[in-house]
Amino acid sequence: MLLLSFISGCSNSPASVSDRGQPPSIKIKSHRVDVGETLYSIAWRYDLNVRELANTNSLKPPYTINPGQKLSLILTKKGSTLTSVTRHAVNVGDTLFSIASKYGLAVGTLARINHLTPPYIIKPGQIITVDSRFPGPIGPSATQDSQSTVAKSNSSATSRSQSKNKPPVYSDNWQWKWPVDGQVVETFNPGKLQKGIKIKSSNGRQVHAAAPGNVVYAGSGLRGYGRLIIIKHSDTLLSAYANNDKLLVSVGQSVQQTDVISSLGVDGTMYFEIRKDGDPVNPISYLN
Repeated sequence: MLLLSFISGCSNSPASVSDRGQPPSIKIKSHRVDVGETLYSIAWRYDLNVRELANTNSLKPPYTINPGQKLSLILTKKGSTLTSVTRHAVNVGDTLFSIASKYGLAVGTLARINHLTPPYIIKPGQIITVDSRFPGPIGPSATQDSQSTVAKSNSSATSRSQSKNKPPVYSDNWQWKWPVDGQVVETFNPGKLQKGIKIKSSNGRQVHAAAPGNVVYAGSGLRGYGRLIIIKHSDTLLSAYANNDKLLVSVGQSVQQTDVISSLGVDGTMYFEIRKDGDPVNPISYLN
């Protein structure tokens, strides 16, 4: 009887759980680049803003990365005026004022760093220092060297422009178009992890770019997307076309809305996303 009473008492006194703390959540802090990945596809995978990811890892356009390279995923806070870039290659249309605004600098500061005097004339291909910790050349001889470097840069830039296609010029003068004809069978619902829409079409149906832009990813390296294409339309807008059968474009290629970029497989269903500043937005509100 004593034994039974002891056992019964134990069963009615459950062990304390006050010391069972919730296990810490796992946050991925870095990513090692795999073959075929681009900075855009990595940013897409982790729902990050590509410009902030580039800034955090001291990358400058065109954001070249290599297999095996380790990238930090702990981003610089949005809105920070700090920049890891120390040099800027002047593009056509750039002014000292526009460059100063881009990097959060006062025009006078930028002019002083680069030993420029009014009216602050700069030329395409010229290298401008945008970090006061790394001042430009000082003294007459250094200025001559700088001018020589600028001349070489201009010559090199001219040579490159003749041997390559011109880089895409992003414009606001376009309207989004449906990438494929069909019926929406799954709507945008971020609360249910539906960051885009599914469009039911037919086997082999051609897919068009929803807007003009530049292909920044084409491959099958993102889990859950199948054969995927990501197109950059502006500094803030990207679109993605997933579950393709054949990819008909490659990274770096400029596309127009009339261009066929892929074809669908047997299922005939395409997954489509639009992201603004790294955040998914409802494609329906953009498409016409």
